Parts: sequence; C-alpha cells; structure tokens
Amino acid sequence: MNLLQAALLGIIQGITEFFPVSSSAHLYFTQNMLGISNNEQAFGIFLNIGSFLAVVFFYRRHIMELLCGLRDLLIAHQSKDRNFFITLVITSTPVIVIFGIAEIVFEINVDSVFTMCTAMIVFSVILWLCDENLRQIPGPVARKHSILVGIAQVLSIVPGISRLGSCLSMMRYLGYSRRESFRYSMLMSLIPVCGAITLKLLKVFCGRIFIQDWNAVFVGGLFAFVFGLMALRFMDSFLKTHTLLPIIIYRIIFGLGIAINCLL
Repeated sequence: MNLLQAALLGIIQGITEFFPVSSSAHLYFTQNMLGISNNEQAFGIFLNIGSFLAVVFFYRRHIMELLCGLRDLLIAHQSKDRNFFITLVITSTPVIVIFGIAEIVFEINVDSVFTMCTAMIVFSVILWLCDENLRQIPGPVARKHSILVGIAQVLSIVPGISRLGSCLSMMRYLGYSRRESFRYSMLMSLIPVCGAITLKLLKVFCGRIFIQDWNAVFVGGLFAFVFGLMALRFMDSFLKTHTLLPIIIYRIIFGLGIAINCLL
C-alpha cells in the first residue's frame, strides 16, 4: 500500500464513518478495487483511531460532561451529568458484550458481498420508515429507551447495516430529533470503540498483529481524523433542516451497484 492509497482509504473512513452508509462496506470494496489486501488489520486500527479522535475533539464539551458524570457516580453525587453517564453506559453494554464475545472467543469476520449488499438495501428501507416518524421527544435520551438503542446497535455486527444507521433508526423510531439522534449515536460509540481499539492495540503490542508500514498507518489515521471532523460538522448542520432521504437513496444505489458489479 502506497501513501496515496492510504490517504484515500483514510478519507473514505473519515467520511463514511459519520454517515449511516457503512464505512466497513465502503472500505472493503475500495480495497478490492485498488487490489489491497483486506487483511491489513493494523491499518484498519489506525483508521478507527483517527475517526475516534475526531469524535473526541468535536464533542469535547459533552465528553467533559461524561467525565463529570463518572466523577459524580464514584462519589455518589446525584447530578444531570451522572444520569447521562449511566444512560450512556447502559446503551453501550449490549454491543460491548456481543462484540467482545465475537472478537475474543469466535474472532468473527464476515466478508460476504451478498450479505453487505442485501443489508445496505433492506436496512435503507427500515431507516427511511423510522426517519418518517412525526412523533417528537425532547432530549436527553430517557433511561428506558437507552437499552433499546443499545440492542439496535448490536445489529451492526452484520456488514452493510452501519452502526450509526442502526442507532439512528431506533432513535428516530422512538421519536428523538435527527440532530439529537446523531449526537447521542456518536457519544454512545465512544465506550465500545475505545474498548475495541484498546483490545486490538494489545494484539499489536503482543505481536499478533504486525505493522508493516508506519508511514501508511499514520497517513491513513491523519486523513481519517481530518475528514472525520469535516463530516461531523457537515452532518451536525445538515440534520438541523434535512431528512435522511438523500443518504438513504445513496445507500440503495451503492448496494445495487455493488450487487450488479458482482453479477457481471
């Protein structure tokens, strides 16, 4: 992999990670088009680190509230931040448990093109139906809804669905605004993504995953961070006044395009 390819993959990761279009599906097919091995695990880790840091920087004020919530929990002090922290942990628990089992025990890696295409198309319809919900619930997210959003997030284990897409679908179905749904989906990703990155970095340090080109992983991570910030700013502004329909249409076109390409 050369630096130009690393930068391109970083750009794709940075943009698609923050759109409900499945970043893993886009990276998978881009790597196939470029003739890059899909077994570049170390490179994928640093792409995720780049987009993770983009979320941390963009939502730094909310993260400070979460840290205050953790502090209040430890000292048994009732506060709004404490309730928010507990709600977020409840939401993150299902995906941590399921993905943890999949990663540690089974080491699941699903790369079925048929599964990706089908999930892209079918879940686009689900996302559209949920986004059409006219019911409005003011934020923040209620504790009773947090477990439902967490369970929905587990669906992202199927390639092509998109973690963000599954979370947005459930939150829009429950009646939360698009912008609040996006914000909460980003914040709830921090705990499981941080855990996944830590787990994979341990494999790097233990020699189970090898880094062949430090320049490539650095460039990829940097571009994922920069373009991730741009995508976050765009989505935060876009969802104030727009529906998810343009993104849903893109999902369907992308899924059909890949399916047709595989059949030819």
